[in-house]
Amino acid sequence: MSDYDISGIWVSKEKDSEFISHVMLHKVDSTGLRDNGKKASKDEVIELIKNNTDIMTIVWDYSVAGWISGAKVTEEHLNKEYLRTVPDHTVTNNLHNLPRMTFFGI
Repeated sequence: MSDYDISGIWVSKEKDSEFISHVMLHKVDSTGLRDNGKKASKDEVIELIKNNTDIMTIVWDYSVAGWISGAKVTEEHLNKEYLRTVPDHTVTNNLHNLPRMTFFGI
């Protein structure tokens, strides 16, 4: 079980590239229940990861009418810090495949 789950993303453009600027972050309690979530910056999430907080993506599964855990979220430092998911050969649970929250007007 993770400490936090991510269910959606906000992206920003820089030159010709897109990167994740914010995520919809849900705190997970000791029973596995998630809160409603909050918009958290990429930097907030990276700080949690650096403090050994376990963060996963979640995706909605219509067959069980509920959220299922996806991929582990990590940070990567290239020329700056980025969020990324650990490759698990499942495209649907990757960060960039999560719902774009701007679509919902949030």
